[in-house]
Amino acid sequence: MFRTYFTNKLLWIGLGLISLLACIFTFAFMGSTVNPTPKELPIGIVLEDDGVQLPNGEELNFGEKLSEQIKNNDSTSVEWILYETEKDALEEMKNKEVYGTLILSKDLSKNVYSLLTNTPTKPVIKTYLNEGMNMTGANVASQITAGVTNQFNQQIQEQLYNRIDEVKAPISSDLAKLLANPISVTTEKINPIGENSANGNTPALFTQLLWLTTFFSSMILFTIVNKVTGGKWSLTSIGSQLLSGTLFVTSISIIILLLTENLLNVAIPNSSDMLLLMIFTGLCFFFIQNALLNWVGYPAAPLIILLFFFSMPVLTMAPEMLPTITHDWLYSWVPFRFSVEGFKDFLFFKKEIFEEGVGTLGIIGLSSLLLIGLSILKPAKKTNNKTEKKQKTVAI
Repeated sequence: MFRTYFTNKLLWIGLGLISLLACIFTFAFMGSTVNPTPKELPIGIVLEDDGVQLPNGEELNFGEKLSEQIKNNDSTSVEWILYETEKDALEEMKNKEVYGTLILSKDLSKNVYSLLTNTPTKPVIKTYLNEGMNMTGANVASQITAGVTNQFNQQIQEQLYNRIDEVKAPISSDLAKLLANPISVTTEKINPIGENSANGNTPALFTQLLWLTTFFSSMILFTIVNKVTGGKWSLTSIGSQLLSGTLFVTSISIIILLLTENLLNVAIPNSSDMLLLMIFTGLCFFFIQNALLNWVGYPAAPLIILLFFFSMPVLTMAPEMLPTITHDWLYSWVPFRFSVEGFKDFLFFKKEIFEEGVGTLGIIGLSSLLLIGLSILKPAKKTNNKTEKKQKTVAI
């Protein structure tokens, strides 16, 4: 018995399949998210500093010095983008172009120099963080800008001490306190994610829920139509599939919205608009899945599931933090990313649904709907002659 059990081919085939699945799932869930490193993470900088003229006629502009220092940094982890005004930077943050912005105000140099006068004014550097764009990216931007301002603080402190040494001026206790941390840094969150948002991951969670539930809906309806029609597609069968799919997707969207908003207290700006967005997204997913099922059949199911497993961990990361192979060969085309962006625009950026049209997801969905319609041209499967004879014999 023991020997028979361990010599069974199915045991070793099963072990091989499980080993293969372990490799696939390990890479799918951890391959793109372990030790993420930012590459050219876009961060804005606004240089408005007018500089200051010292009594000896020397011109000082600390903002320009910091800006040049940042731009001359050879680090590939950050792409610094220079904006002329604070308004321009905020507009670009609204358009999801940068994760954070440093504002070097007009009176920065003037206030730095004022620390050595009888009427000191503490200089301020303002930092904006674009939370809604991506929480991970915003956190990295926060760390980078904090590092820059801390280093700048130390440089300003050293220069001020050198000035004091040059004029041999005594340092009062109040001045010593100011020089300990000469520049104040304020941080403001733009497009905040709010409470009960799973650290900004609710767009990805809504996408996961809709893809999975529409997948099971697609499998159920495909099986029913396939069984009723014997695999022969017609306008009637496709119409039935689409009509029942709309019913399923609408029901799913209503249930998910009621549970998340009323029981889980997820902040939804407008329930009716959110429902419409969910139905639109769910239908696009339904069209994509059924286009594959109608043309490929049941073998499309594992492909749909694998696409889900490989894509979901990626969608919570900032694109600039993904490995190149994942970014170029997966993130760049998966339909999930467009769903996530649509939910972000609505939930965090307070944009109207379809403000910019149906978007890429809508185009993919409409293309898939066309493929579903064209499945009537797909040849029906040939019935085995022996099976037909048996059926005729039984009927007789």
